[in-house]
Amino acid sequence: GKQWYQRRVRGIIYKMKLFLLTALFGASFAHTWMSCPWSFDVDPGRPADTTGPCETENVWHGVKYPNEYKAGDRMKVGWTSNNHAGGWVRIALAPYGQHKTHKAFDDNVMKISCYGHDQRPGGTVYGDCKHPCNARPGCEYQAYEEDNARFDTTVKIPHNLADGDYVLQIKSAMSSHPHFYYSCAKISVTGGNPSLTCPQDKLIVAPKCLKGTAVELKEYTKNSKPGKFCYNKDGPGYIDADMYRVPKNVQCDPRITCAVSIDGKGCKNQDRMKDITNDWKPEQVCGEVKPAPAPTCEDGVKNQGEERIDCGGPCAACPVTMPPTTPADRVYSKFDFQKIAYPSEGYLNGNAIVHVRHKVNGWNLTLFFDRKVEISQYWGGKLLSVNEFKTVYVFKNNSWNGRLKPGSKVTVGFEGKFDLGAVDSPNLMGKDFVQS
Repeated sequence: GKQWYQRRVRGIIYKMKLFLLTALFGASFAHTWMSCPWSFDVDPGRPADTTGPCETENVWHGVKYPNEYKAGDRMKVGWTSNNHAGGWVRIALAPYGQHKTHKAFDDNVMKISCYGHDQRPGGTVYGDCKHPCNARPGCEYQAYEEDNARFDTTVKIPHNLADGDYVLQIKSAMSSHPHFYYSCAKISVTGGNPSLTCPQDKLIVAPKCLKGTAVELKEYTKNSKPGKFCYNKDGPGYIDADMYRVPKNVQCDPRITCAVSIDGKGCKNQDRMKDITNDWKPEQVCGEVKPAPAPTCEDGVKNQGEERIDCGGPCAACPVTMPPTTPADRVYSKFDFQKIAYPSEGYLNGNAIVHVRHKVNGWNLTLFFDRKVEISQYWGGKLLSVNEFKTVYVFKNNSWNGRLKPGSKVTVGFEGKFDLGAVDSPNLMGKDFVQS
């Protein structure tokens, strides 16, 4: 009604203002770059880079402030919002000297994080916000995986790196930009154990983020492979298992300056923006920064690499409510599962096709997924039960397909949605078909 119309008009006016400001000052607003740790070029008026894999290394600007870390340190990685919101950021690490090809970073991805957006009411409109967009200030850091919308994250320096120089890269196509922006930082690492080897993970986990008008998640994961990094002293580990620890560069303030904001006056009134005294080295004076509480298997938060809240990963295995079936009582000869999935949209269409080898008078079919699936529509059977985690679904026959002859088949299909928590769609971990 009237309120919707007024909101729509305000949104259009906001967008027009943003368009005009961007048109006038496009060189300042239409890009982003890494601001924590110090990038190849720390000039706050610098251009962006859409060619990659890194911007030009400015010997006067980029090496002015060293980035020195020890293996096992946590490091804040942040970027300036430049009035944009929505999408993801891919973070990768390659040896210095090998950093001039995209493949070097594609083969050594550390993680994918959210680009960020202003979560305050009315703060994000049509993929844009007013810098600093409620970005996290210096002396604060992301301590929990779910706190991922404030234009920064942290990573752990792997334990299996040889002493030397490396290049950290971020890659993002935020807001409505159709192409990626690239930015890199040179870091020096000591104290690693290069004789330690770790296998490559099978997939890159990505959080659920506000997509807005940004490019699809699949564009970030295309050609991307997890690096063979060891996040424990004696093995693979998980990059964010100790995210609660204070990063070494916690004082770094990724917001940089109000000079890039479309609302300079309002920007200066944001949390501690006036305390940034050097745009070339944006920092806050912190004092003691205490770490967040260490994660546990009873804190009610999905963290430290858990499969679900407080189970899986380092915690006890998540409960499984699959009825046991032995080959002797199995009534089917073949059980096929076919799926069509769109991970970037969180959509899944599946069909379970069972070939019966014995006469059946009534049946139950069970599907057990490796993570939560919210089934909204189904056919070929009736939903009998679903567990509290929405990972195990049990279907029963309809009145017309309960009696099956040997050699016949039955199909149960469904449509469902899942959280955008990984590059791949949910997988079927278990299945069963028994006579009821």
